[in-house]
Parts: sequence; C-alpha cells; structure tokens
Amino acid sequence: MIKAGITGGDSTAAGHLIRILINHPDVEIVWVEAPSEEGELIARHHRGLTGETYMSFCAKGNPEEVNVIFLCNSEDGDSERYMRHTPIPEGVKVIDLSPDFRSPEDEESPWVYAVPELNRKPLVRGAVRASIPGPLAHIMLLALLPLAKNLLLNAPIHVNMVTPSSPERPGEVSVVLEHEEIGEAQRALQVLQSSCSAPIHLTGIAGGWNRGLACTVYMDTPISEDDIKDMYDEYYEDHGFTFLSESFPDLGGVRGTNKCLLHVQKTGQKVVVSAVLDDSMKGSASVAVHVMNLLFGLQERVGLTLAATADD
Repeated sequence: MIKAGITGGDSTAAGHLIRILINHPDVEIVWVEAPSEEGELIARHHRGLTGETYMSFCAKGNPEEVNVIFLCNSEDGDSERYMRHTPIPEGVKVIDLSPDFRSPEDEESPWVYAVPELNRKPLVRGAVRASIPGPLAHIMLLALLPLAKNLLLNAPIHVNMVTPSSPERPGEVSVVLEHEEIGEAQRALQVLQSSCSAPIHLTGIAGGWNRGLACTVYMDTPISEDDIKDMYDEYYEDHGFTFLSESFPDLGGVRGTNKCLLHVQKTGQKVVVSAVLDDSMKGSASVAVHVMNLLFGLQERVGLTLAATADD
C-alpha cells in the first residue's frame, strides 16, 4: 500500500486529489497538511467527501510516514520553500502540482516534467521528483506532440483557447499573446524537435463554465490529412488517456476524467487540431495520480477509471 501525504490540503487541487485517492485501491492517505485549518474535518472543507473520509487537517505532516508527497500549495514559491526547509527521506517521491519546478528542457534537473505522453520512460525508470505541467501548456502539448515527433513544427502556431470563466466573465478575453505557459510548451516541444523555433500565438476567452479547457490549434503544413491522422494514431496508440475523435470533441466527454480528446483535420493548407480536457483533473489532480501510478510501477489506469459527467 502506497502511503501518501498532501501539502496545501485546503486548496482546490488538493480537494480534487483527495476525492481520487480515497478510492484508489493501492493508496492510503496518511496526512493532509493545512496549518490554518488544523483540526477541521476535511469533509467540511471539500465538498463531496461526507461519509468518504473522517480525517482532519494537520498543521505539519511527517515525511517519514509516507512514500509519496503531493505538493498542492496554491501560492507560487510555497513548494520550493517546502522542499528547501523540509528533510525528505531518501526514496520518498514528491509530485508537485505548482509551477515551482517546471523545467521541460533541463535534463540535469531531478524534477521530471510530468507529461506521461512525453516523458513516460523517465517516470517509470526511477524518478523520485515529478512536476505537473500547467494546464494550458498541457493541452497545447497534447495537440502538438505528434507533429513535433515528426519534425513538422516549422511554421507559426496559432492557438485559440476557451478557459474557465473565473475570475473573468463569460466572453471576456483571458489571454492575449502573452502567458508564462507559452514558453513552457515551447521548451517541452523542443524535447522532441530540437529545431522547433516556431512562435506560438495564443489567445483565449473565458467560457461559460467553471472548469474545462477547449482549444483549436492550427498551422500551415504540406502533409496530407490522412498522413497526419496516422501520425496521431501511432503516437497515442499506447497511451491510455488521450484519444482521437472522429467528431469535434466537447467538454462533456472529458469533464471529471483524466482524458484528453483530440480531433484532427486538414483545411486548405492548414492542419487544425481541436482538443478538450478538464483542467482540474487531466490538467492537475488526476494526472498527478497518473504520474504516481507510473512512479510506483502500477498500471497507469488504476484508480482513474472515472466516468465523464456528460450531459444527455
């Protein structure tokens, strides 16, 4: 049994993570750290846990009691400070859900950039530190990795993103060409295509929902639609959570799950890739559990057969 500890336990990410882990057959949550909520029942803070757990938050968890620590701290820098000031026993694995240790291109870093569809081999070959990607970078990468693998990212990349509404109102612009996760995605793509210098032009608007990302990625390419689809089929054929769809995907097919759905087509000289994922799950909590499964040698789908909350 894998014994888990969670920091930043009062965060939204921790709430989603706890809901998954309490039903994971190979995990026992030992402590959930939230100093400001010490002694409060976790189920009173995170909705949907009444009757599922009677644990309370603690002020400080003991790393010697666990095999894995999930860093769910909501403030930038908190994970880095935790690692700097907390002695971690050798062999205890750490999975960070914050931006503090994202370094896609740094082969010398002990932190593996934890996109399973990109870095599964390092994750299953002895890694002890894993950093979860940003959700915007994650969905862009899943839309573009097969093209990078085939050295096809040679023209400007245009991305139209629809993001959750909070804090913006529905229809309000949320991204205008500048975002820290653009650089993160570009550095990760260069892991597969070192020659990739194509700019990513990202714009985003807020949708009428509180969770979920949808994006359309397009760029010029001389490759035929059939050849492009074959590249995507080949790239994702042995990955258990990213799937190609014959029709345009919608958020109802992924909300509440660890899945990403992609649709690929050629329009004129442009390849157009549509992608959807749940940013609180595939973009955060559930991919952290996916990564944990890989770090501990479990089948990657264990504990993650989650039903989509699709509307009829």
